[in-house]
Amino acid sequence: MFRLDRVAAAFVLGVLMAGSAAAARAQIVGMPLFTNPRVGTGIRIHADIGQPTDKGTSIGDATVVQGGLTLALGPVGIGANVGMTNNAFKTVTSGANSADLGTETKVTASALLQLRLMGGGLNPLSLSIFGGGSYDVSAYNFANISSLPQAIQDSIKSANPKLLLLPVGAAIGVKLPILGLSVWGAPRMNFTKVVDCPAGASCKTQSDFRWAVGADLPILGILSIRGAYDSGKIAGQTVSYWGVGASIGLGGMR
Repeated sequence: MFRLDRVAAAFVLGVLMAGSAAAARAQIVGMPLFTNPRVGTGIRIHADIGQPTDKGTSIGDATVVQGGLTLALGPVGIGANVGMTNNAFKTVTSGANSADLGTETKVTASALLQLRLMGGGLNPLSLSIFGGGSYDVSAYNFANISSLPQAIQDSIKSANPKLLLLPVGAAIGVKLPILGLSVWGAPRMNFTKVVDCPAGASCKTQSDFRWAVGADLPILGILSIRGAYDSGKIAGQTVSYWGVGASIGLGGMR
């Protein structure tokens, strides 16, 4: 048996709290893609929770939590997030051993770059294009498994797949004359690849179509709340998520 080092666990949690992206990532699986095209100069710190809509998935362990930072200058914005499932959070903080390394025991870093092509300001319509990437860091990356037999190493990797996810798409948004509420929709293509593929396994890159819709409600220009619904294919299977969150900062939306 080997244990996930407590120092490494503290490092992961520190990264989560800081909201910095150690590796490019644009969407955490289980969390909707938030991408309001009404980006404007400013900086915002946000926190979100997401949940699969699968009727067999109970709220709790499958819930995804993320924290991050969004920075925008004119029509260009970039958001960075770090997140994990509630179950993974509990596993990491307890100090996982080899028996605890399940498929959800990982942290995901993400980043999304967005360019507004039109709209903002007095124009209620906005259009943007976006692209980014996401990457998983599994618990076994912080545990010493190199001394184990290769078959066991491959078994651990197979049970803990790490995904590289690259979404590319466009978003259109409308600012309604109701409390400054903005609603948006974002179709995209997702390119998904299993990273650190076990020996002998077939881990080809998959491309799937997904879409998301959402809304943002600013409050006094400092606080904002948001929600989104995300659906479509991932690796050939249809999966859907909903999510809600809040942010605080200066500017960042128009």
